[in-house]
Amino acid sequence: MQNITYTFILGTAITLTSCSSEETKPVPPSPAPAPTVAAPSGHGHNHGNQPIINESLTIAGVTLNIAAQGNFVPGADYHIEIALVSGTQGAVVRLWIGEEDGVGSLKTKAGSHGDHYHGHALVPIKVNSKTALWVDVTGVDGQKGKGRIALK
Repeated sequence: MQNITYTFILGTAITLTSCSSEETKPVPPSPAPAPTVAAPSGHGHNHGNQPIINESLTIAGVTLNIAAQGNFVPGADYHIEIALVSGTQGAVVRLWIGEEDGVGSLKTKAGSHGDHYHGHALVPIKVNSKTALWVDVTGVDGQKGKGRIALK
Protein backbone atom coordinates (compact mmCIF):
# COMPACT_ATOMS: atom_id res chain seq x y z
CA MET A 1 0.00 0.00 0.00
CA GLN A 2 2.85 2.34 0.83
CA ASN A 3 4.44 1.80 -2.65
CA ILE A 4 1.17 2.70 -4.34
CA THR A 5 0.90 5.90 -2.28
CA TYR A 6 4.49 6.94 -3.11
CA THR A 7 3.90 6.17 -6.81
CA PHE A 8 0.70 8.21 -6.81
CA ILE A 9 2.39 11.18 -5.10
CA LEU A 10 5.38 11.03 -7.45
CA GLY A 11 3.14 10.84 -10.54
CA THR A 12 1.03 13.78 -9.34
CA ALA A 13 4.15 15.87 -8.65
CA ILE A 14 5.57 15.19 -12.10
CA THR A 15 2.25 16.04 -13.74
CA LEU A 16 1.89 19.30 -11.82
CA THR A 17 5.43 20.45 -12.54
CA SER A 18 5.08 19.73 -16.26
CA CYS A 19 1.83 21.73 -16.46
CA SER A 20 2.76 25.35 -16.08
CA SER A 21 0.49 28.38 -16.19
CA GLU A 22 3.06 30.23 -18.27
CA GLU A 23 2.50 30.04 -22.01
CA THR A 24 5.50 29.18 -24.10
CA LYS A 25 6.05 31.34 -27.13
CA PRO A 26 6.61 29.46 -30.36
CA VAL A 27 10.02 29.90 -31.89
CA PRO A 28 9.69 31.27 -35.42
CA PRO A 29 11.30 29.06 -38.06
CA SER A 30 14.56 30.30 -39.44
CA PRO A 31 14.28 31.65 -42.98
CA ALA A 32 15.12 29.24 -45.75
CA PRO A 33 18.46 29.88 -47.42
CA ALA A 34 18.28 31.62 -50.77
CA PRO A 35 18.63 29.27 -53.71
CA THR A 36 22.01 29.40 -55.35
CA VAL A 37 21.01 27.79 -58.64
CA ALA A 38 19.41 29.73 -61.49
CA ALA A 39 17.14 28.18 -64.12
CA PRO A 40 17.40 25.33 -64.93
CA SER A 41 17.67 24.34 -61.29
CA GLY A 42 18.45 20.61 -61.49
CA HIS A 43 15.31 19.40 -59.79
CA GLY A 44 16.08 15.72 -59.54
CA HIS A 45 15.13 14.17 -62.84
CA ASN A 46 16.45 14.19 -66.39
CA HIS A 47 14.62 15.46 -69.46
CA GLY A 48 16.96 13.77 -71.89
CA ASN A 49 18.22 15.35 -75.09
CA GLN A 50 15.30 17.73 -75.55
CA PRO A 51 16.09 21.18 -76.91
CA ILE A 52 16.41 24.00 -74.37
CA ILE A 53 15.31 27.57 -75.04
CA ASN A 54 16.72 30.28 -72.72
CA GLU A 55 15.25 33.75 -72.88
CA SER A 56 14.68 36.71 -70.57
CA LEU A 57 11.40 38.62 -70.50
CA THR A 58 10.37 41.74 -68.58
CA ILE A 59 6.66 41.59 -67.84
CA ALA A 60 4.56 43.56 -65.31
CA GLY A 61 7.61 45.04 -63.60
CA VAL A 62 9.54 41.80 -63.15
CA THR A 63 12.36 40.38 -65.24
CA LEU A 64 12.39 36.61 -65.59
CA ASN A 65 15.00 34.27 -67.05
CA ILE A 66 13.04 31.41 -68.63
CA ALA A 67 14.50 28.03 -69.59
CA ALA A 68 12.03 25.84 -71.50
CA GLN A 69 12.93 22.27 -72.38
CA GLY A 70 10.82 20.02 -74.60
CA ASN A 71 9.98 18.90 -78.12
CA PHE A 72 7.70 21.07 -80.22
CA VAL A 73 5.30 18.34 -81.31
CA PRO A 74 1.54 18.08 -80.55
CA GLY A 75 0.88 16.62 -77.10
CA ALA A 76 4.47 17.02 -75.89
CA ASP A 77 5.28 18.35 -72.42
CA TYR A 78 7.64 21.31 -71.91
CA HIS A 79 9.42 21.62 -68.57
CA ILE A 80 9.90 25.27 -67.64
CA GLU A 81 12.29 26.73 -65.05
CA ILE A 82 11.96 30.45 -64.28
CA ALA A 83 14.39 32.59 -62.27
CA LEU A 84 13.45 36.02 -60.95
CA VAL A 85 16.19 38.38 -62.18
CA SER A 86 14.68 41.64 -60.90
CA GLY A 87 11.45 42.85 -59.35
CA THR A 88 9.52 41.92 -56.24
CA GLN A 89 9.12 38.27 -55.25
CA GLY A 90 5.60 36.87 -55.15
CA ALA A 91 4.38 37.52 -58.68
CA VAL A 92 1.88 34.99 -60.06
CA VAL A 93 3.15 33.34 -63.26
CA ARG A 94 0.87 31.40 -65.61
CA LEU A 95 2.07 29.47 -68.66
CA TRP A 96 0.58 27.96 -71.79
CA ILE A 97 1.64 26.90 -75.24
CA GLY A 98 -0.63 27.99 -78.07
CA GLU A 99 -1.97 31.28 -79.34
CA GLU A 100 -2.15 34.48 -77.30
CA ASP A 101 -5.83 34.02 -76.41
CA GLY A 102 -5.12 30.56 -74.97
CA VAL A 103 -8.05 28.91 -76.76
CA GLY A 104 -7.37 25.19 -77.09
CA SER A 105 -4.44 25.37 -74.64
CA LEU A 106 -4.06 24.17 -71.08
CA LYS A 107 -3.03 27.10 -68.88
CA THR A 108 -1.02 26.27 -65.77
CA LYS A 109 0.20 28.26 -62.79
CA ALA A 110 3.94 27.99 -62.18
CA GLY A 111 4.95 26.87 -58.69
CA SER A 112 6.70 29.67 -56.79
CA HIS A 113 9.67 29.06 -54.49
CA GLY A 114 10.92 32.49 -53.50
CA ASP A 115 12.97 33.78 -56.40
CA HIS A 116 12.34 30.89 -58.77
CA TYR A 117 9.39 29.10 -60.32
CA HIS A 118 8.82 25.87 -62.20
CA GLY A 119 6.01 24.51 -64.30
CA HIS A 120 4.95 22.42 -67.24
CA ALA A 121 3.10 23.34 -70.41
CA LEU A 122 1.61 21.02 -73.00
CA VAL A 123 1.87 21.59 -76.74
CA PRO A 124 -1.70 21.65 -78.09
CA ILE A 125 -2.88 19.20 -80.74
CA LYS A 126 -3.19 22.02 -83.31
CA VAL A 127 -0.05 24.09 -83.83
CA ASN A 128 0.55 26.88 -86.34
CA SER A 129 2.85 29.85 -86.93
CA LYS A 130 1.25 31.74 -83.99
CA THR A 131 1.89 28.92 -81.50
CA ALA A 132 4.35 30.01 -78.80
CA LEU A 133 5.09 29.72 -75.10
CA TRP A 134 3.07 32.44 -73.38
CA VAL A 135 4.02 33.78 -69.97
CA ASP A 136 1.34 35.74 -68.10
CA VAL A 137 2.49 37.66 -65.01
CA THR A 138 0.53 39.41 -62.28
CA GLY A 139 2.90 41.39 -60.08
CA VAL A 140 2.44 41.85 -56.35
CA ASP A 141 1.35 45.44 -57.10
CA GLY A 142 -1.46 44.16 -59.36
CA GLN A 143 0.29 45.08 -62.61
CA LYS A 144 -0.42 42.52 -65.37
CA GLY A 145 1.23 41.63 -68.62
CA LYS A 146 2.24 38.76 -70.88
CA GLY A 147 5.15 37.83 -73.04
CA ARG A 148 5.84 35.37 -75.83
CA ILE A 149 8.72 32.99 -76.51
CA ALA A 150 8.93 31.39 -79.95
CA LEU A 151 9.27 27.61 -79.95
CA LYS A 152 11.10 25.55 -82.54
